[in-house]
Amino acid sequence: MIAFLFATQARAQQFNISQVNDSLWNLTLTVDGDTSLWQLKYPVYRFATADINGDGSVDAVVGVYKASRFFTTPNRRVFIFKNYEGLIRPLWLGSRLSGELVDFNIVDNKVRAIEKAKDRFVVSDYSWNGFGLAMDSVVYTSSSIDDCYHFLSIIKQ
Repeated sequence: MIAFLFATQARAQQFNISQVNDSLWNLTLTVDGDTSLWQLKYPVYRFATADINGDGSVDAVVGVYKASRFFTTPNRRVFIFKNYEGLIRPLWLGSRLSGELVDFNIVDNKVRAIEKAKDRFVVSDYSWNGFGLAMDSVVYTSSSIDDCYHFLSIIKQ
C-alpha cells in the first residue's frame, strides 16, 4: 500500500472593518498581504469573526441596520461574508431571524442572538443549515434586556 501525502499551505487571512462615515463602512479581507474590500452602505452595530459554515475558513459576521425587501422598516440584520479565493463574497444577507433582532454575539461558531418576543427577550443560538441560519435552541429568557446583555457578556450598543 502506497500512501501519498499532499501538503496544503494554509493561507493567513483576516477580516477587519472600519467606519468611513455614519452610513459607510469598509469590510476588508487580507489574505497573505492581498486585500479585498466590500463597502457596506448601512450603519454597523456589531462585527465578529467565526467559522460559521464549518468550512475551516473564518467568516465575517456583521450586524447592520437597514430595511430589506420583505421587511421595509429599517431594523437590525445579520450579514455573513466569506473568503472566496481571497475575495469577500456574501455567504448570507439575512433579512430576519425568528424575532426582532436586538443584538448578537458569537459562541462556538454559532450566532447567539438577543431577540424581542412580545413582552420578553430571548437569547437563541443559530447555526448554519446550508442556506442560512437556523435556530437551534432558546438558551435564556428574561423580561430585562440588560439581563440578556449580561448573559451574552457583551456591551450594549
